[in-house]
Amino acid sequence: MNLYYQRWMVAIVCLLFSQATFSQYTNKPVKTGVEMKKGTWFAGGTLSTGNRQAENENQLFALMINQKKNDFEVRVEGGYMFKENLAAGLGLLYGRTMEESLQQNSDGVLTDVQIAGDYYAFRPFVKNFIPLGQTHRFYVVIPTELQIGFGNKVKESTTDAILTRTYTKSNFYGIALRPGMLVFLHKNFGFEVNVGAFGLNTSSEKSSTTNQPDSRVRTRDLDLKINILNLSLGFSGYF
Repeated sequence: MNLYYQRWMVAIVCLLFSQATFSQYTNKPVKTGVEMKKGTWFAGGTLSTGNRQAENENQLFALMINQKKNDFEVRVEGGYMFKENLAAGLGLLYGRTMEESLQQNSDGVLTDVQIAGDYYAFRPFVKNFIPLGQTHRFYVVIPTELQIGFGNKVKESTTDAILTRTYTKSNFYGIALRPGMLVFLHKNFGFEVNVGAFGLNTSSEKSSTTNQPDSRVRTRDLDLKINILNLSLGFSGYF
């Protein structure tokens, strides 16, 4: 994600947390939010985007003369409070990535690379809501979710007018933790910010490349990093 959007997202998060802290320690009246009682339904969606541009970037085995990469991810979800401040639900996710680059290897040979891919995922979750103060306007939210998905990707590399095309199919599953904050801007209407904090994932890929044997790759990843710049923003209604 480029620096401009990163700064804005971090500013939004800081503003929300400062408002939550202020509302706890002041007697000034604030707009009432929604109490997360058993039987409450909610539905909404989130969006995250990313952008990367590079010029003359030295990598391990090549020089990235230029690179443009864009990706986005959209998610819709719905859930039900089966207990006070505790909900279960299902999220449906779609993501897409596009990349164009010109690379030069150590022998000075230029390669034009184009990549396009998309992926889909089902994410059943359990979400814990921790209220901040008595107004029920601000909540810390801690979603724990399973993810089951699949994707497709095409990579085309052109070197000395020779095109090499690779098709890749992937399947993945795992568990993720995405803590964040929910603030009610209006009665029954909330704005939520989440950040990735924990992930345990397994993926399997099968690739077919021009004039080469098929390949299979299986990976397992454990991610314990908290990346404040990797945010997802969403809106939801509570009824």
